[in-house]
Amino acid sequence: MRRSLLLMLLWPALAAAWEEEPAIAFILAHNPVVIAQRQATEAYQPPSLTRRVMEHTSFYVRAASGTSTTVSEGGDTTTSDPMTVGIQVNIPLSSPKEQREYAQQALAEATRIDEVRGRALTDLSKLRELEAERAAAQERLDFHKSKADWMQERIKKGFEGDVEKLWEAAQKQNTEAAAAKRLDLLIAAQRRQVAHYAGEQWEPLLNYLSGKGKLPE
Repeated sequence: MRRSLLLMLLWPALAAAWEEEPAIAFILAHNPVVIAQRQATEAYQPPSLTRRVMEHTSFYVRAASGTSTTVSEGGDTTTSDPMTVGIQVNIPLSSPKEQREYAQQALAEATRIDEVRGRALTDLSKLRELEAERAAAQERLDFHKSKADWMQERIKKGFEGDVEKLWEAAQKQNTEAAAAKRLDLLIAAQRRQVAHYAGEQWEPLLNYLSGKGKLPE
């Protein structure tokens, strides 16, 4: 009960270090799985009206009916067949198959985004929990250190004669120091695990989670 209360009291201070929303947005913008699916969706997207016009526009030259006669100033007569030059546009509507394939890819993209977001949020929650435990361990470590220093000072001055209590306090201090060190290693590993959701952009995210800078725009 006391441990849970301590974690709740420490939570606001820890939350100020990094926020979930910017981290998730950065992950979804750079995650290689999401990017690959997004590109696949774009490839299946039916072309826009402008693109269809460009893809299905052709120039033509065809002979027209009849002939034309031209008389020059010198009296020479030239007869030619008239030609018609124009632009032909044929814009097909997107087929139901195209629309269905695009819808399937869009659904797959939304599914991938949801999967990556869910896993990242789970790992971020774990990171937050570890950081809270680390802060609590530091509080206990500081308390035992202060108590040991206080007892040692009283023994020196002759107010306390029980060295066993001082030894017990020192043991508790060492235990909390070891727990803090272990949590430091777990936090570092968890930060790296979350950072690699961002693919090649893992380093800026790692620095952000470590409190060493802001995420790039």
